[in-house]
Amino acid sequence: MALQSVGTNGWEARPLQSKASMSVATATLTASQALDLAVKAAAAVEDPSGWLRTGDRASSKVSFSVRDMTRDGTEPVLFFDVELDRAVGRVTVRTIITSYVTRSSGMSALVPVSKRKISGFSTYRAFMDGYAKLLKQADPAASVSFSGT
Repeated sequence: MALQSVGTNGWEARPLQSKASMSVATATLTASQALDLAVKAAAAVEDPSGWLRTGDRASSKVSFSVRDMTRDGTEPVLFFDVELDRAVGRVTVRTIITSYVTRSSGMSALVPVSKRKISGFSTYRAFMDGYAKLLKQADPAASVSFSGT
């Protein structure tokens, strides 16, 4: 049985990987261009353990889901968003995991939640790496940083 978390309160009750995010600040790219690059990065992800699908898109957010190809079933195991804020002369982008399932094994009860692994995380990480490369190609002066990875 897998542990599922949707909006769990408190970082201590979440796996460390759930904090993984990428932040970007750019003065060159428009909001639309930043979201277009996120969709392009998702389409380019090749991870044998996960399948990435683009979901709903709004003017300041794109949603994604990951299906773990190493598990039985077709339900996504990880959901994340690419959200952006516009400020005068600058666009700030951030990725955020919104829902996930952790891997389970016979030892799950003995492993603290904070040390459990999120299913589909390698696909999310591949997306962040690819997105960062596309952003730096489009705007070499963009500030890209990772946290919690």
